[in-house]
Amino acid sequence: MRDHLTDSARARLDADLAKVPYALGNHWIATRGAQRIDVIGTQHSGDARMSSIMRRIRPLIRQANAVFLEVTEPQMIAADSDQSAFARYFLLPPGQRLDRMMPADDWKLLTARLAVLGIAPEAAARMQPWYLSDFLTGTDCRKRGFGSRRGLDDRIERTARTAGTPTLGLEAPEAGLAALASMPLPDQVKMLRFDLRSETRHEDLYITLSESFFDGRLTEGRILLSWMIYRDLDVPRREVHRLLASFDRVVLEKRNRAWVKRLTARQEPRLVVAVGAAHLAGDTGLLNMLRRAGYQLTPAQD
Repeated sequence: MRDHLTDSARARLDADLAKVPYALGNHWIATRGAQRIDVIGTQHSGDARMSSIMRRIRPLIRQANAVFLEVTEPQMIAADSDQSAFARYFLLPPGQRLDRMMPADDWKLLTARLAVLGIAPEAAARMQPWYLSDFLTGTDCRKRGFGSRRGLDDRIERTARTAGTPTLGLEAPEAGLAALASMPLPDQVKMLRFDLRSETRHEDLYITLSESFFDGRLTEGRILLSWMIYRDLDVPRREVHRLLASFDRVVLEKRNRAWVKRLTARQEPRLVVAVGAAHLAGDTGLLNMLRRAGYQLTPAQD
């Protein structure tokens, strides 16, 4: 998608990118006094190109006093033993039903789409809209790279475990789900309806984001996504951007603030922090928050 931009679109993209703090690079070094934190942006799903990234950062993991991830594997295993605790993030509050929040035509179309996936109408009526959107788009943000194609987070954690470097989670296992579920329900419903009606090729958007990540330009891919998503619908772009900003506030910004509080309280001289690359850039990105906390930020020379 980025390779097919017109000259004017490329110029506009470059201008938008220049407005975003720390928009380039997946590996930054934050220093304050004698402390060094290597902040590494990750992609949660696997890709063979991650092998070269691991060759560069493996020595840093071995030298670190601790590695912070969003959530560690032991945390996830412990959480798997109590799946009922997660139900409230997937289900609507008692007394609320999705079929009462949508126009009848949209509900009929939704249940037909979900039936192909084996989801009955009565079950769908009790589910949170964000969760059903994941089924429709087929590009859910996998928290961990389960299976044979494991993400960069998992590779970093395995390397740390082999090296004997302690691994710690920045948040509880349910925090990411809680963030998604905390998005205002009217906004969730609106995005679900857009996902239902739009012919947007989410696979293409995902490929663009992934390629942007490996180029160290994920923010560029995210800007393009904001231009392209729901472009085929008769919806004001201002409303699309408002919804995307609403999503970012709960999924990125709120969690970033909590993570920075944890990190700035640590006294170890060498830390590695590995989180989804979308968390790094922007005014409320992890890097800018660390700068405000007194850290000096420099891009790593990978």
